[in-house]
Amino acid sequence: MLMPDEILDIAHGDIHLAARIREILVALADHDNAEIREMSREVLAGASLRRMAASSVYGDEIGAAFGRFWQTYQTMDPGRRTELEEAGRSVRCPI
Repeated sequence: MLMPDEILDIAHGDIHLAARIREILVALADHDNAEIREMSREVLAGASLRRMAASSVYGDEIGAAFGRFWQTYQTMDPGRRTELEEAGRSVRCPI
């Protein structure tokens, strides 16, 4: 699949990271939150990820979701945090 230039730019030219971003957008297209679903589907259809994330409609939802994640992350014990960080670093999406 052709990678939009903006996604590749966000990934700093790393095609593996760009593919992972796209994979995440595909997963978010089935999210429980209607605004997150809509945003990811719009981006997958060609809308600007940066513009969508910066908009008041979608940006607020993304900010709230990140806030919930960060609150949970902050309460994790250090061992669990390390596990999640290592798992995140090891994820690669085949092209």
